[in-house]
Amino acid sequence: MDYDLGERVPRRERERLMRRQDILEAARVVFARKGFGAAKLEDVAERAEFGKGTLYNYFTNKEALFHSVLEDSFQQIIRIASQSLHAELQFNEKIERFVLSELNYFFHNPESLYLMMRESHHLQDRNPMLQLMPQLLTMLSEAIAAEQQRGGLIEFAQPMELASILVSLLLGQFNSRVYTKICGNLPTSNGDASLDLNALFDTLFSKDVEAEITAAAKLILTV
Repeated sequence: MDYDLGERVPRRERERLMRRQDILEAARVVFARKGFGAAKLEDVAERAEFGKGTLYNYFTNKEALFHSVLEDSFQQIIRIASQSLHAELQFNEKIERFVLSELNYFFHNPESLYLMMRESHHLQDRNPMLQLMPQLLTMLSEAIAAEQQRGGLIEFAQPMELASILVSLLLGQFNSRVYTKICGNLPTSNGDASLDLNALFDTLFSKDVEAEITAAAKLILTV
């Protein structure tokens, strides 16, 4: 999550916020690569280069830390959507900016999206996505409804349905790459194969990530 760390925030508070963010960044990687169940606070502390006790100054337990990781990640997605959809642009330009910006975040932060899609169920009804996903869909559906009133979009579809389809297309680009990697690690007749999550994240995207983002955005916008 981005904070205003300017002169209005006292130095001690700036340091506290930056330390908290360092913990969240470390936890995001640990949870994604080990899974919520196997991850330990000791692993997060080691990656963040803090003592385990420091983590307890910010988070009461592993579940609270995981909740904050998910919330922080999804808030960034919402912030991107808000900046794109509230820009002084034509509707098609807003959607193009939204798609490109979200894909850029997804492709450069695969651990965040993987946690939201594959690990967030561990929090059950405390999952922050239960509150945050409706915010994203509402923001999109309002922009779509306004364009429908201007006659610029198909009128028979409900705005929320179109918003859900667009989000599904975005997530699908990430999913397709994850499952391609997983399929490449399925057991074969010659023996067993196991999925190495570290290798998954390290090789999920090609070296030319920007070209992948452009191609994915073109596909979504065409659809």
